[in-house]
Amino acid sequence: MNGRILKLDKDGQKLEVQQGSTLPEIGRIKVGEKRTTAAGKEIPTSLDYFRATGKFANKFTELMGDKPTELHIAFVSNNIAEVCNERFEAWDKGKRMGYGDGEFFTVWNPTGGKDGKGAYEAGLGKNDPKVIALGKLWSQTLTLRFVLLKMKGVLGYWTFETKAKETTIPSIVKAFDMVMDRSGSIIGFPFSLVVEKVQSYTPGMAKNYPIVKLVPNFTEETIEAVRGYVEAGGELNRITTNMITSGAILAGAKQLSSGTEQADSVEFTEVEEVK
Repeated sequence: MNGRILKLDKDGQKLEVQQGSTLPEIGRIKVGEKRTTAAGKEIPTSLDYFRATGKFANKFTELMGDKPTELHIAFVSNNIAEVCNERFEAWDKGKRMGYGDGEFFTVWNPTGGKDGKGAYEAGLGKNDPKVIALGKLWSQTLTLRFVLLKMKGVLGYWTFETKAKETTIPSIVKAFDMVMDRSGSIIGFPFSLVVEKVQSYTPGMAKNYPIVKLVPNFTEETIEAVRGYVEAGGELNRITTNMITSGAILAGAKQLSSGTEQADSVEFTEVEEVK
């Protein structure tokens, strides 16, 4: 597993990703919640702003406000599998039955293991009967792990997860991979994570739902925010003061801005999963 659904180069060879390490999780960012109806039933509800869960949720609200729609973030590792992990997953009744990158899969075998009480079986091809048997349980998932530049001195990452395979996932992956491919590193580059509500019309009804975008944001303000995060003690081993003052980010920004691509327009047909 390398954090990406299988992609091949022009010669048909599997593309490799860079490695790195990460921080402990301190919270999760979501664009949905469960609300209770007058009848006492919980229903998933999408939001047009970010909300936080976890130990530092109150700190998040204090710094970002009650209903933030844009977050200034940065990644502290070049390991795609950790910071921008795209994969297939299969869940059933709260249990992860399998995961994979489109070429190889790991699937739960209820009679596997030395004691026969169940174990994950790795290295299965996409045409393996155990993979095929999970059928419609498979869904595309993307997990982002990043630091919030306003939250200085807290050594931990925030997690955002989505299953919006037609909208949010391709937009985020395209922006992330563009910066990684052109600069050779993602560490310390400032981004904006943005949420907005869109409307999709279908016969007889209209639907509103959020999409989330990752936008490279190389302004003086955001670059200064990276500097401030570092100087306040934020993960000094990976985002170094020398890296920032040497002009690496500014040079990378100029290189990227000369060929920055806009996200393709798509037909919105799905909603963010509410958790």
